[in-house]
Amino acid sequence: MKISKKIMTVSLLISAGYAGLVSAHVQSGAVGIATSGVARTDVYTLACPTGTAKLYIRVKDLAPVKAPLVSIQATKGTSSSALSTDAVDGDANYSPALTLSAGSGVYTFKVNKSASSVVGIETYTAEIHCQDSAGNHLAQPDPTMTQNQ
Repeated sequence: MKISKKIMTVSLLISAGYAGLVSAHVQSGAVGIATSGVARTDVYTLACPTGTAKLYIRVKDLAPVKAPLVSIQATKGTSSSALSTDAVDGDANYSPALTLSAGSGVYTFKVNKSASSVVGIETYTAEIHCQDSAGNHLAQPDPTMTQNQ
């Protein structure tokens, strides 16, 4: 009986550790100015480890529901992804996922708030993670904010 408990405990610990390694990184933030509707951008960098083939990104525009749209884009060197916009503000869905295949190294990603006649701040959650060529998530550090609007 004691051996089966030990095996179960070890199995659970291994599973918990593996789940932590494969979970995506989420970066939350707010972009905009409370008294203005001008477009704004938060900028982050992320150092993807050796073995990285691509960066996976998407963004979710959170409540409050306002007219400006929130989008995300990644760059590395001279390579850039398309722009992915969350078209439905405040729902549970992210924008379409994008990947930028540029290998290991430092990526930059930008979260943008579009210009609008509606003033205020937009909150967001960005999902970003380094992937190998098979699409597996790799262990990575947290992103670093380099520009807050």
